[in-house]
Amino acid sequence: MRVRKENSMSQLRGLTIKASEPARVADFYRSVFELKTVSEDPELIRLSDGVFTLALLKERNEESTGLHASGFQVEDLNSVQQKAEKGGPASPQSDIQVADLDQNLIDLTTKDFGVTAEKTPYPIRHIALYTADPKRLSNFYGEALGMKEISQTDRSSIFVSDGYFNLALLYQRVREEKNGFNHFGFHVNDLEEIRDRAEKAGTRRGAARPSRIPFAEVRIHDPEGNGIDISVKGWNV
Repeated sequence: MRVRKENSMSQLRGLTIKASEPARVADFYRSVFELKTVSEDPELIRLSDGVFTLALLKERNEESTGLHASGFQVEDLNSVQQKAEKGGPASPQSDIQVADLDQNLIDLTTKDFGVTAEKTPYPIRHIALYTADPKRLSNFYGEALGMKEISQTDRSSIFVSDGYFNLALLYQRVREEKNGFNHFGFHVNDLEEIRDRAEKAGTRRGAARPSRIPFAEVRIHDPEGNGIDISVKGWNV
């Protein structure tokens, strides 16, 4: 995994998932990836790997569940807000919410999203979304949030980074995945161990990713069907 020196003031440090059963989903991430609990109530559970925060927000409409918003820790809320689209109401763990040019929601905070002091062995290092125009979004994340373009694929997808976290802007072809947030990823040291844990937690062992995909090695899903890539190789940042 190639690491670039971090020089961005904005850091991608959170992901909110809307879940029908946050407690059930939280138990999965605690048992499979050893995430630690930051806070827990019936409406919101926050888990952390010591750097990144995974927020599970109660959603009563099953059609609205899934990956909901990324989260950036920033120095200047107004500067980002001026370059971004209007978002929805701020999430409980953020100051304001904006959106990128495809209307993917972004939570912003000048503090953090709530992290544990202890770092867990399997960090979250990747989020992926589909877009009809990866370059347009790459320019947005660069200009608004200081992310740097680090690689492209022969399928026109672009990877950007804040120096620690990898954000994939995947080119959406006709009849492929719909635009928007698609999956996120954990850096692990043993694929089969994680697959065994997922199976023990009541989900399928997942399947190997196509060889043309540069970083992810296996795709599994949590109890509500959210896609999770696991990788020993890790993601370039």
